[in-house]
Amino acid sequence: MNQSEDGDEPIDHPESANSPSLQDRVRSLTLSFGSPSDTPPPSRHVRQRETEDKKRDHAVRLLDRNRSLHERKSGVDFVNGNIKYFSLDALAAIWTAADDLFQETASLEARDLGFSLINTSLVHPTIGLSERTKLFRMIVVPIEASAMDKPIQALRIITADGKHVEPFTRPLVGYLCVTLDPLYEATLEARRRLRGGSVQSGRMRLAEKKGLYALLGLIANVIHEHPDAIDGHELDVIIGNAVKILRKTSSEREMKEVLSVITAVILQSRIPDLHTRSCVEVLCAISVSIDGLKDTARQGLLNLLRSSKSVDAVDLLIGTMLSTSEGKETNYVSGATTMLIYLIHNNGADNLPKICFPQLYQALAIAPSTSRRSIRNSLRIISHLLEVSEFTDFLLQHDHWGPILTMICRAIDDKDIGLDQDPSPTLKSIFLSTPPDVPLEAANSTSLEMLEDVMEELRSLAGSIIPLWPYMDDQQKILTISFFNKIRTILPSEAEDLVVGFMITQGRIFPGSSEWDQHLLRLSNKFVLDPTSYEKTRYSVLHCLKKVPSTLKSSADKTRFRTLIFDLLERYKAKAESSLHVTNALCEVVVSLAIGMDLADYKRLLQALWSILTVPDLSTLLTVSDGYLEEAHEHTISVSIVRLFLQSLSTSAEKTNAVYTILVNIAKERDLTVCARLPAMRLLTRLRCDLSHAIFITLDADSLRLAATISRTEGSTGRSGVYQNQGDRASLHDEQPSTRIGRPSTMSQPGLVASRTSTQSATRQSTESRPTPPQWMYPGRPGLPDAPPSHPSKLVFQYTRGADELTTIRLSDWLVEVIDILQKADDWEIYSYVLVHLPSQLSNPTLFSNAVPHIKLLRNVIASQLRNGQFREPPANTGVKKGDVAFCLMNTLIMLLGYSEHFARAEQDDIVRTILAGMSSWDRVAKICIQGLSICCHGIPNSITRSLNAILQKMSQIITQSHLAMDILEFLAGLARLPNVYVNLREDELRTVFAICIRYLEHSRDQREKRQASSAESGYLSNRMSDVSGESGTPSESSHVIDVQKDLPQYVFALAYHVLTIWFLSLRLVDRPKHVGWITRNLASKDANGKDVLEEQSQVTLDMMHRTAYLDLGETVPSMDFSLADGKVFRKTWLLGLSIVTVETAAGSGLTHLIKRQASGTTYATYQQHTAPLPPHHVDAPTDLMSSIHGPESCLNILPNHVFLQLTSTIAPTPSPMEAICLPDDEATRRAISTFDRNDTVDGYKVGVIYVGHGQSHEAPILANSEGSYAFNRFLEGLGSKVELKDAIFNTQGLDKRADTDGKHTYAWRDRITEIVFHIPTMMPTDSQSDPHCINKKRHIGNDYVNIIFNESGLPFKFDTFPSQFNYVNIIITPEAPLPLASRVAADMQAHQEEKAPPVGEDLAENKFPEKQSYYTIQTLSHPSFPLISPAASYKLLPLTHLPGLARQIALNASVFSNVWANREGGEHVSSWRNRLRAIKQLRARFANTGTSASDKYPGAKGSKTYVEWDRFIGTVAMGGLAEDDGILSGLDFSRWAGPNPPLS
Repeated sequence: MNQSEDGDEPIDHPESANSPSLQDRVRSLTLSFGSPSDTPPPSRHVRQRETEDKKRDHAVRLLDRNRSLHERKSGVDFVNGNIKYFSLDALAAIWTAADDLFQETASLEARDLGFSLINTSLVHPTIGLSERTKLFRMIVVPIEASAMDKPIQALRIITADGKHVEPFTRPLVGYLCVTLDPLYEATLEARRRLRGGSVQSGRMRLAEKKGLYALLGLIANVIHEHPDAIDGHELDVIIGNAVKILRKTSSEREMKEVLSVITAVILQSRIPDLHTRSCVEVLCAISVSIDGLKDTARQGLLNLLRSSKSVDAVDLLIGTMLSTSEGKETNYVSGATTMLIYLIHNNGADNLPKICFPQLYQALAIAPSTSRRSIRNSLRIISHLLEVSEFTDFLLQHDHWGPILTMICRAIDDKDIGLDQDPSPTLKSIFLSTPPDVPLEAANSTSLEMLEDVMEELRSLAGSIIPLWPYMDDQQKILTISFFNKIRTILPSEAEDLVVGFMITQGRIFPGSSEWDQHLLRLSNKFVLDPTSYEKTRYSVLHCLKKVPSTLKSSADKTRFRTLIFDLLERYKAKAESSLHVTNALCEVVVSLAIGMDLADYKRLLQALWSILTVPDLSTLLTVSDGYLEEAHEHTISVSIVRLFLQSLSTSAEKTNAVYTILVNIAKERDLTVCARLPAMRLLTRLRCDLSHAIFITLDADSLRLAATISRTEGSTGRSGVYQNQGDRASLHDEQPSTRIGRPSTMSQPGLVASRTSTQSATRQSTESRPTPPQWMYPGRPGLPDAPPSHPSKLVFQYTRGADELTTIRLSDWLVEVIDILQKADDWEIYSYVLVHLPSQLSNPTLFSNAVPHIKLLRNVIASQLRNGQFREPPANTGVKKGDVAFCLMNTLIMLLGYSEHFARAEQDDIVRTILAGMSSWDRVAKICIQGLSICCHGIPNSITRSLNAILQKMSQIITQSHLAMDILEFLAGLARLPNVYVNLREDELRTVFAICIRYLEHSRDQREKRQASSAESGYLSNRMSDVSGESGTPSESSHVIDVQKDLPQYVFALAYHVLTIWFLSLRLVDRPKHVGWITRNLASKDANGKDVLEEQSQVTLDMMHRTAYLDLGETVPSMDFSLADGKVFRKTWLLGLSIVTVETAAGSGLTHLIKRQASGTTYATYQQHTAPLPPHHVDAPTDLMSSIHGPESCLNILPNHVFLQLTSTIAPTPSPMEAICLPDDEATRRAISTFDRNDTVDGYKVGVIYVGHGQSHEAPILANSEGSYAFNRFLEGLGSKVELKDAIFNTQGLDKRADTDGKHTYAWRDRITEIVFHIPTMMPTDSQSDPHCINKKRHIGNDYVNIIFNESGLPFKFDTFPSQFNYVNIIITPEAPLPLASRVAADMQAHQEEKAPPVGEDLAENKFPEKQSYYTIQTLSHPSFPLISPAASYKLLPLTHLPGLARQIALNASVFSNVWANREGGEHVSSWRNRLRAIKQLRARFANTGTSASDKYPGAKGSKTYVEWDRFIGTVAMGGLAEDDGILSGLDFSRWAGPNPPLS
């Protein structure tokens, strides 16, 4: 039965040619009532109003048949509008006048007027039976079918929709019976004409159709309201015609109206016997085929089953199911089957008949042999019957289970269903949603649809059998398994589990059972190697395979099982596997079996895996898992090979070597997909070795910072706008299958099936054209599938010359592949992974100790690519820039500095030139280039010396980039303390250094004045600080970002003065005065009013130059005490400018001690007048006479005032502001001077140096260390000098210098402006009894801003190991290769013994400390709220001999910044020099006799003026002196009037 949504007719339904026309039938029925003219006109009322007569006459006149149809229409309209004013007599007259409008011969237009008049008359309030009868006769006058809607509508009005049929009941029923069939035929004909275009558009709605709908509705209502009015013959006619319509029509509306007739008859229980079958069939068909009528048809069918016809209906339902054939309409059978299923579950409730199970069983025994459709419906019935316990008991307990399964299996075989074989490609496209090899249209679609239905019912039947499994005996289970085997390709997962479980519980797949290996082989072939089987079942079989080896006893069984596994792998290679879980499980089996294999089988296994991985047509399932692209199967196989390496590392060197070779091949094989290569690379990049060359694997790749550089971390992707809303996965773990795994269907999973080539091309094309999920990210899952061994291997070593190649692996092979990837610009995922992880691996140079040629080649490749810019550009959709790639390459090049001993001079110079070129090539790289140059100063200082001029010129060109300020200044600060490096600098080149400092001073002043940067500058600085922060954490709070922006200019400000000072002191004495004038002129700055200002730091810098421009003798100490022979000693103190001058003079001898206290230091000197002996003729002076009388102690020959005047003034007039201020000799003055002297003349810092022993990770045991390793002690010796604490005359930074409570010694370092005291816990007393937590040591370490951690624990150091609110920076120093425990103990014992004797020669260190333990990594970790500011923000590699100087310089810079940072809340950090300057100014403000205190502000002037006698001088009091209004700057340049240097030859 074909449904059409638009209600059009079926294609071929022939019209009955011999049936009478509708007009003929209606005419014969009407003549039996006589003509309307035979009825006498009704009587009129005697009294009728004149107006009514006029209206009647007017209407009759208008309706006169001689008038035109248009005029007569106005008459009908007149009557219709005034119907309530006409009496029945008047109406009769009107009907008579219009009687020709009701005749059969009238035109359709005339008939329309007649029906309009009839319908209006029917609503007259006084209409009676006789008038209704007369009108009925008018209505049923024959009319063309195209106008049948008019009389039907009139009949509905006259009968009130079938409720009132008197007095014309019988004629009405007869009329309805004879009208239905011809009206439907007319409707069909009208539709044909409409389709043929022969009907005008105005007739598009089909009056025939409207009439048919109205007629069917009227018939249904009459049957419902007057069931007895229709006799049996008439019901036969009506039901016959109704069924005919249902079979022919495709209009859902027509079906609905016909169903209303049939259901009305059913409700009256009057379905004729003749039509019971046809009614059941059409109701069954509609109940499953027409969505809008399903419920109506189903309810009608249920009512029929509740009626007296229930037995017949049930028989018909079963009979319909059994009598079907391949070509018969399927909806009948489907509906009957559905109703039978309903009756089965209803089981006699709701007055419905109860199914007799034996009867149904007998019927089912016949049905399967009929057709595929019968099979399908029988299977549906059986499937639902199995859900009824009464029927299952009937089957299982009466030995009916076997026969019914046998019949089904035989029917399947007879009909060639073929479900025990792999489905054909076309069927696979139906069941597995796999694109077919043959277009679906080329197959027999009807047959395929039927076959699909049968398969679906078989699958459902299997699902119904599963709950019965526990109640079956073994024989029934075996029969069921036979049935399951017939339909294996469509079997539910639970059914497959039952089959597998039965085989396992019966022990048929384990040794000891007959043909166990054959059973296991069959299970493997049927399930493991069949991609149509359920994943869970396939996994279960593979899980059983893992259990088999433990049951193998004989060597024969082991051989048979290995043969089975290798055969399984070979067959797997030939299959197009689509299940990741199966591949995972198979790999698990392989890994679990490999450990027990001998070397030959092991290599065979590896080769099998490699051959699977490299098979040309291996299907690869592309999926997106957790936001990352994964090519699951190749990835899984590659991961399994990685697991074999992890497994063999501690068990067999030969196996490890074999797996290593395969892994390198995987990494280098370009034809493999990225996901196959990445697992191998994850392992290879994590390979490390200790000093004994023993191989181990690190879990932490230590590459987070570089990963952020190329947007491979969550924070970096958020900033760059790529890879949004992704989860984070770095690798794929082997996942266990879930408990509910469906049959494979690539359409139900994200992804697609593609060959290796198409996978690669699609992946690359996708990567280039649109954003794709990355295949590795940080943070994510661990990069390794299993945890590696916790200790270095005792069996596997890095290859060394002369070693057994079977027990070693050649890391040079891997390095060759790395170089190849960098040179050939591999896939971006692979290339980026190497970029990020290579530096970390290179930090273990012992690993590559025998790959020096390859290291040299790697350096050459990277340097060449950086200089020429010829390296891979990242895909545009990643958001990564080429400068980011250069950043990673530059990191690698800087890491290679650790291998500098292997590089020739030209190669070392090339590294420096490459780094220098990178400073201006990419803005992103400039920072790390400057940091790299800082490392070069310690690693390859001679190359820096040869390029230093170019370096300084380059830095002077990029000083406008403010974010590089601290890096440039830190480089210059470190360089200034390496005189051997800058020894060749010329005067003009040195001035470049000062110019850089001055430029950054100007920038810092601007920043300090603004305080708050612009929004754009804020964002830029924030990103830059994030780049620097590295592993220590990135500041995330906005308040912290504001602090960084606020405090960095302060740090740059302090650092710039610091650099300027140390570089001035680094000059030769003869060169210093040459720079005084230029520096002095540039120290001044402008205030808000445009006037020159000399800030405090500039003043103390000028003071420093004033003290050191002509002096290089170093610091001074107080002179010896006066003797008794010198006489009485007098002391006097003056304020002279911005200095405090104290003169101590012995009155007798004139011996004078001078003390000049300035901001930058204190000078102690001795002065004595060389008095000539008196000539013989010289008389005694009065003082001599007094001395002879009272003794020498009463002698007074000289006073301090004389000495002060001799040294500071002449008789030239001295302006009051420039006069020295003599301080009173009272307690207040002495106290002020004593306080001043307690201010150090250098900036002092304290830095902790902590030794972390092997395996230590907690605070208490670390601090409890009382000694360090030999290497630690050598590091301390390079860090500073060993000093005694007791009675120390320097600032010990909190260490006790009285009772040795903090140890007898420590290490310290000092130059002319800086002093560092190191807090070393190993040199402090350890009392485990009274101080088990080492609180005394923590008292110092916990208050140090900066700590140096010498980490020999073999574990990563965590920043929070020493909880403290003051620890900002930890400088981590780690051996590049851990020393084996036995070697470590032996070396330390030897070192301890030999420390008792003085060192002899240079070989001692090599004896105590192995030669190869010479390289260390250094890295700065900062508190999460603190930015990193050192060149070791990422780890760097240096030999131990170069490490102390770099560590000390980093610690010094970090200490300077920490002081700035720590004082950010309460104000700026004030240096000791500035404190001393402030103290001097306070004294001047207190004792000035000019009435004016010293001012820091003074007007600016250009040039200088020479004054002559009586010239008028106008100046301003400033800085303890008097400044000219037009010459202040030149007045500050003391070198101008101090004069040139004396001749040096």
